[in-house]
Amino acid sequence: MYKVSLVLLCLTIWCCQVEAQVFPKEGSELYYRIIGFSVPALPSVISYRFEIAAGSYANDQDFEKKIKINTLSKQHKVIAEVPSFGSRYTWRVSYIAKNGILSKSMLFHFSTRTSPDVDNAVTRLRVTKPAERYKDNYVFIDEASVLYDMKGKPIWFLPGKKKQDNPNKLPRDIKITPAGTITYLQECQPYEIDYNGNYLWHYDGHETNAPLDTFHHEFTRLTNGHYMGMMLDNVILKQNFAKDNAFRKDSTDHYQKIGFSNLVELDEKGHIVWRWNGLDYVTHSDLSFMKNSDLPILDLDFHQNAFYFDEKNNYIYLSFRDIWRVIKIKYPEGNLVNTYGPIYSANDSVLQGGPFCYQHSCKLSREGYLYLFNNNHCGAGNVPTVMMLRETVPGGNGLKKVWEYQCTIEDPVIAHENPGFLSGGNVQEMPDGPLFVSMGAPYSKVFIVARDKRVLWSAMPERYNVEYGKWGLPIGVYRASIITREDLEKLIWNSERE
Repeated sequence: MYKVSLVLLCLTIWCCQVEAQVFPKEGSELYYRIIGFSVPALPSVISYRFEIAAGSYANDQDFEKKIKINTLSKQHKVIAEVPSFGSRYTWRVSYIAKNGILSKSMLFHFSTRTSPDVDNAVTRLRVTKPAERYKDNYVFIDEASVLYDMKGKPIWFLPGKKKQDNPNKLPRDIKITPAGTITYLQECQPYEIDYNGNYLWHYDGHETNAPLDTFHHEFTRLTNGHYMGMMLDNVILKQNFAKDNAFRKDSTDHYQKIGFSNLVELDEKGHIVWRWNGLDYVTHSDLSFMKNSDLPILDLDFHQNAFYFDEKNNYIYLSFRDIWRVIKIKYPEGNLVNTYGPIYSANDSVLQGGPFCYQHSCKLSREGYLYLFNNNHCGAGNVPTVMMLRETVPGGNGLKKVWEYQCTIEDPVIAHENPGFLSGGNVQEMPDGPLFVSMGAPYSKVFIVARDKRVLWSAMPERYNVEYGKWGLPIGVYRASIITREDLEKLIWNSERE
């Protein structure tokens, strides 16, 4: 009797605190369908029954007629998937002791918002090979700004996304962080949000000579809570010859504004705490030998487009697309350790070739192999490949290919008119070894390939072509990423912290 009275007292107290301790909060408008439901834990309660109905109801009788989800949990929280976006829902919890139901909560209400990006009549992820081994994974498609399950069903979308004519203004590089949050770039600025879409961090400083502190291509939260990204900068340099488009002329001297990229680390307050200077690298490496007609080296676009921080061993791998190069940098010293790809001499000749070209994305595998998405724009057929490479001699700049997978193009039109792959693409090692790949433009297929080259899952993100009345417009995926069910649950519960 004492225990029952105690529980009833706790329930009374709980009802007074319900607004602050129940998720989803009363009246919430959610951007996702896989939802974390939670209530305060109570003593002597051995299980919690979560009931969810489609629609909005004010009394138990109407609610009970429409219950669609009925889940019994030993914990005071549960994750459940509701059927659709753009819908209203009602839910409640029953508290169960050994002797039966002690009490039922009040009715709670929430709704799911919608967007053309999660409307299956407008946008879809068409699965071409179903998953068996990875049924519980989820894929971020950045241009659509949607998280899909492996059946191609949208389960989350990025709130506040604005459609722009300029694809560079669309969200890019959406991915999970070690802290169980989400980072992405939009309009060349980095953001960190939780699962609910609440802003947790945004860089709003101005620490360069660029018109804006412009980030590009890739942005990552590190395990120490800092952030790393590539930031454009400008410098005004004197030129040794006259130029009609000189930025400034002083007497007979000519000056030009030069753009380049730094790799920067920012702390939680957005202060730059470490910087690798791109200008110093270009002017003090073999790249200073390169010439393009009468233009100085700094007029050339090396297109710095990806990096990977090996935090365990304190090395950074940095990719330059247009010179087919990946370099290895020691952190925090910043000194160059190795160069992979073509190397130039003083007479502008190539001393050494490279096994990849126009690569996009570079990372380090569990075995210590460098792996990357090779756009292969200069190769036979211009069809991208995924490559794993190792140093031929430890510490040397030669690379030996240890594994390669040639991507396939099933669309006959794109296969026939393929202009070459230059934009986007990504590869990400799965926890157990296979590789998740997104191919980038103009063919945005995403897939998982095993080390024995079996395709374990594949899908095409597409939009409906209103003009021709059919599906087939590939969504211009820049970088897709994949997460596990464990990752998703961490995202969900982290978003419910008070």
